[in-house]
Amino acid sequence: MNKLVIFCALVGSCIAGDYSTHTDGYGVGGHSGYGNVGHGYGQVGGGVLGGGGGGLLGGGPVGGVGGPGGVGGVIGGGTGGLFPAAGFPKYGTCPFGFNPLELGPYCSNDEHCHGVQKCCYVPGNGNNISVLSPFLLEYKRGLESFNIANNRLERIEDGTFEYLDNVKVIELQFNNISFIGPDAFSRNLRVLQTVNVSHNALTYKEPWPFIPETDPTDGEDLVFDLEYNHISEFRNSPNWTYDLVSPFEYDVKLSFNNITNIHIDDVVHIYNPGFQGNTLVEYLSFKINASENPFFCDCNVYPFASYLRDSLFYFYRVDEFRYRCNSPDSLSQEDFLHDIPLEQFVCNVTENCPDGCICQERPYYGYLHVNCSFMYGSNQQPMNTLPLTLPTSKNGKISLHLDGHYIALLEQRDYLPQLVNLTLSFNKLVHIDPKALMSMSDRQYLDLSHNYLKYVPKEIQYFKTDKVRIGSNRFECNCNMTWMAQWLNLDSNAPAYNAQCEYDDGSERYFIRDITDSLLKCSFENLIIIISVVVGILIAIIIGAVVTARRCPYETKVLMFRLFGVHPADKYRVDLEEPHQYDIYVSHYEHDLQARQWVKSKFLRKLEENQKRKFKVFYFERDLNAGTDMYDELVTHMKQCRRIVFILTNDFFNDEKNIFEADQAEIEHRASDNLHGRVIYLLWNESVREKIKLDPWKSRMEGKRVLCPDDKFFWSKMRYELPIKGVP
Repeated sequence: MNKLVIFCALVGSCIAGDYSTHTDGYGVGGHSGYGNVGHGYGQVGGGVLGGGGGGLLGGGPVGGVGGPGGVGGVIGGGTGGLFPAAGFPKYGTCPFGFNPLELGPYCSNDEHCHGVQKCCYVPGNGNNISVLSPFLLEYKRGLESFNIANNRLERIEDGTFEYLDNVKVIELQFNNISFIGPDAFSRNLRVLQTVNVSHNALTYKEPWPFIPETDPTDGEDLVFDLEYNHISEFRNSPNWTYDLVSPFEYDVKLSFNNITNIHIDDVVHIYNPGFQGNTLVEYLSFKINASENPFFCDCNVYPFASYLRDSLFYFYRVDEFRYRCNSPDSLSQEDFLHDIPLEQFVCNVTENCPDGCICQERPYYGYLHVNCSFMYGSNQQPMNTLPLTLPTSKNGKISLHLDGHYIALLEQRDYLPQLVNLTLSFNKLVHIDPKALMSMSDRQYLDLSHNYLKYVPKEIQYFKTDKVRIGSNRFECNCNMTWMAQWLNLDSNAPAYNAQCEYDDGSERYFIRDITDSLLKCSFENLIIIISVVVGILIAIIIGAVVTARRCPYETKVLMFRLFGVHPADKYRVDLEEPHQYDIYVSHYEHDLQARQWVKSKFLRKLEENQKRKFKVFYFERDLNAGTDMYDELVTHMKQCRRIVFILTNDFFNDEKNIFEADQAEIEHRASDNLHGRVIYLLWNESVREKIKLDPWKSRMEGKRVLCPDDKFFWSKMRYELPIKGVP
């Protein structure tokens, strides 16, 4: 048998001819027959010669069997294995000697492959191959094109193409591939131009296209075709870190997959954690085309569409990047990147959504929209109270609409700090909790029209006048609502400007903006004159006043001073000390519009323009010298004032300058006679009263006079507390 093999080998080497003995040859049969590279077929007479030698030339790793056909096949296969130095190539052919695969176009003798097998094309398609072992391609560095399409492959393992340094084309389409190892495509695939993995079963995308270190300036795009798979998500299992370089020569095709949304922020941060720049520009550098996917056009596609429309890329390759909606039906086949108005991208929210209401995330407006207006729940009954809970908003802002129900009380709820808009028109509101209005810290719009309100708390002033509707209520004109006239007059174009109130049991109606103390006869001036004239006659009243004095000593002193000018002058020794430059030091939170208007238009006028007794006032906003150290100036002027008046608003307690003033006033107070209340606090509203019950303000209030502008006899109390005579 050994002799037969040797004989056959010699005969085979002779018959094989030029191709099988040439140094750079590829063993393709001889003169007398023909054979295709890697196929193993070559007929001489009735036998098969030469083809096997071509399949295993140069001592390739796959065994010594040629094609079918008897002795000739054995001779051909054995020749390559027995004579590695007899002019055969050093490296073997492609690894499919045992399969009916075709070793396609090859290098000719003129290409001078220098002993390296340079298979330009390996068609492995249509052979029912189910496993592709990484070891099969381990010694095929000369391979330029690898085609194993139309088979039954299910997995591509890590390192499968690691040794294909010269491969340009890899075709894996029309298989059943559901797994590609994160490191299947290595960095050394530097000349790779095309990878076709279309028509497979992949459900995710890894950063495969970006791992090979191809030349970014060679003018050739690396085309990575992943179309017609089942991809629905992006992954980064190899922890690849973004290192792409302009001009970004990639073409990643993801059309016809199962992608319902592309969160470009998430995609960018998957591949480039910690990125802080322009997300859209970063995402576009991946050169991904995901058109023709079943996009669900809700609030989740809003960021992508919004980013694009705010950039110049909005006009870039429009026809190519038509991302069309598959659902909802109302937007089907519409291009969400270019054609759909941004406000239509919404997400319905059901968790914690009140019964009968529609809750939607509306990223265009930046809030969760809860619409319950004129809509009733499963019991078909209107609401009697505010909802106890609402869905969680992604942006922390909620627009709540409750028109057309039976709600009677606007009260505190945990979600009120998130409300930006609140509409309660056509309800049965009779009372508003001031704390509820204060809780709406991000307030923008309030509609309380068409209700049964007789008054509104002063805290409503924290809303801008033009953003409030209070018309068609049952307001009663009284002396406690004169502040509303000032507030409404801030904007004559505001919807609330024409609000009206009833006076004297409905017999008269006035515009609230026109309400004054004199109109409603709220001034006590006439009453005081009458008492002064008949004081000698009404001894009984005096006796009653004495009794009252025991119960209300401070108010009695104020009244006595108002009526008779009786004042305990000996108590106010500070007024007799060294001369002062000012009578009163006045301060408040400088950014409070309402407080500032009240001080300028009413408080200072009462003090500085009174014909009977004028006071010299230092008002920090008006009298502070420019270009000097503010804190030194405040201290200096405070020392030169007989009285120190602070108007306490809610923001006063958090302002650094105001706290400094309060501390300095405490020092000045302790430096004077302990019996004298040199410092006077004015409480702007009732919510401030709660804050001064807590330390350190509770301690500061001891020994100080605390008044409220809404108090009866407020101006009488102020005059009682101020110096008897003003500074000359």
